[in-house]
Amino acid sequence: MSNRHEHPGLPALNHLGLMDSEISDEIATALASAPIVARLKELDLSMGTLSNAGAEVLMAGQPLTHLDRLDARHHFLDEATQSRLRSALAGVDVDLSDTRNDWGGKRYVEVSE
Repeated sequence: MSNRHEHPGLPALNHLGLMDSEISDEIATALASAPIVARLKELDLSMGTLSNAGAEVLMAGQPLTHLDRLDARHHFLDEATQSRLRSALAGVDVDLSDTRNDWGGKRYVEVSE
């Protein structure tokens, strides 16, 4: 029988890591409606440049409450957005540690050249 969440090229994918990215908000936008997200147990967006805008898109997109874990460690979210994200994902292990402040409007990834 076919599971409705199966993807023919990625039959066992349940953890997706899109980390250390300078385009974390754009990735969040794509994930908000990506069919494969419904089958994930873990989503890792850590080490990148996720901002309030990206978090808002994630919360407005498809439900993520089925996740076991969302790792967004090293992010640029303000306290209010962090609180809303945790509330929206009640029951999900959400890692929002390592809050960063932008430097004059500049956001940076955790690991770079």
